[in-house]
Amino acid sequence: MLDACLNGAAALDPAPLEVIVAIDGDSPAVRQAAEGFGFRTASLPHAPGVSAARNAGALMAKGQFLVFLDSDVLPPPDFVERALAALVSRPGAVAAFGSYDDAPSAPGLVSRYRNLLHHFTHQHASREAETFWAACGICEAAIFQSLGGFDETYRKPCIEDIAFGYKLRRAGHRIALDPSWQVKHLKKWTWRDLVLTDIGRRAIPWTLLLLREGRLDNDLNIDTRSRTSALMVLATIVSITAGLFFPWALAVAGICITALIYLNRSFYSFLARKEGALFAIAAVPLHFFYFLAATFGYAAGLCLHRWHNLRSALRGQ
Repeated sequence: MLDACLNGAAALDPAPLEVIVAIDGDSPAVRQAAEGFGFRTASLPHAPGVSAARNAGALMAKGQFLVFLDSDVLPPPDFVERALAALVSRPGAVAAFGSYDDAPSAPGLVSRYRNLLHHFTHQHASREAETFWAACGICEAAIFQSLGGFDETYRKPCIEDIAFGYKLRRAGHRIALDPSWQVKHLKKWTWRDLVLTDIGRRAIPWTLLLLREGRLDNDLNIDTRSRTSALMVLATIVSITAGLFFPWALAVAGICITALIYLNRSFYSFLARKEGALFAIAAVPLHFFYFLAATFGYAAGLCLHRWHNLRSALRGQ
């Protein structure tokens, strides 16, 4: 994936002022590969985490704009041109981000479902964004540095870009989402990735962040439809369990499943158009699991938040 990303960065037309590869840890092979293209490297041998690595790369940058690209995506040749177009698409915006395309390279049900879900979410989100995305994003360098960049307490890739987006919005800045600015995601997803990412690297830390910020946006993965869908999945599980003792509860489960499919009918229709009806049907259980993971992660995050508050209160006494 990194080789493809580096080759893509070398083929950009028009070319950027510079390409900086941020390396979290001691990786001579990556540094050599990057420098072989004439790219600069920000290498942090002590591996402080993804946020610190990105911040170190940003500090080296000389340009007026910082354009972020994950190492597991392939940029199109006009990536730089599209980045600037995304930023000017909304007057007054100081940052912008794009989307994965609808042709992910990794085969298999899990990978294609997960990548297409991300594409669909960004394609149907508000163009006036409330957060940021570092896989394909642009920000004015001076603004990025003035806000301290990414929160370096986030060591693993999770919601460091979302947290930065909230900082931008708190400071009164506007963020644009341009769904036409797209990159190809190369990652191959597994069931293990789904569990670790959707619960441990998304739902729990995002819940903690939302509770600290005191906000709940109606956008992207936490819009009203997604929250209602998560409740329907929870209600389905409760109803099926109750059906072991009260047969009428199984009818309630059927109603919940029907409501869930109806709420997400546009996404399933999109999958059917892209991959066929059988693929869309096979993806429904994966989507149920996605909402279940979100529900579990929210509950876990809420418990952790209250536990932290309780410990702080006890220490204050």
